[in-house]
Amino acid sequence: MTIHIDDQIRIELIEEKHAQSIFQMVNENRNHLRQWLPFVDSMQTVDFAQNFVQGTMQRNKDRSEYAYVIFDNNGMVGRIGVYKIDKQNGIGEIGYWLIEDAQGKGIVTKSCKKLIDFCFNDLKLNRIEIKCGTENLKSKAIPEKLNFTKEGIIRQGELLYDKFIDLNLYSFIKADKNKQRTANTDLR
Repeated sequence: MTIHIDDQIRIELIEEKHAQSIFQMVNENRNHLRQWLPFVDSMQTVDFAQNFVQGTMQRNKDRSEYAYVIFDNNGMVGRIGVYKIDKQNGIGEIGYWLIEDAQGKGIVTKSCKKLIDFCFNDLKLNRIEIKCGTENLKSKAIPEKLNFTKEGIIRQGELLYDKFIDLNLYSFIKADKNKQRTANTDLR
């Protein structure tokens, strides 16, 4: 499944054909990605990436997540997805990362907007969460631009190599989307 974000950006559901490129992105951006992503040191071979992709494809098939790769002008630049889907309670968690050269272009913000629509319209979720390191300024800028509500801090919520870090917890619920639509209509 492919979702077109705009004329240059698209996201594709992860498939086996993406394993080599995912490994290459991680390998060429290790120092950049390692700051906030605990899996980077584990991904040392293409075989590891292939096993990761196979697990991801199974979770996609089971509909417990929808994990995508991000393309900008036909070059793979990152990952995004809806993870930890709780169908019973209508909750999903959006996660994302980009290679260093792709940052600052609005790619993740635009991709998140489309993914939020997918979550509410297709998956029928009610609540979307984004968690990110309290000191990860670039990552936390995304939910803030998208009018997510900061609910608080999850103390020592993630083990990042040799230490636990605190995470900001942001949420966006379906009612927020409806309020935005109404506010935009009122401005016309």
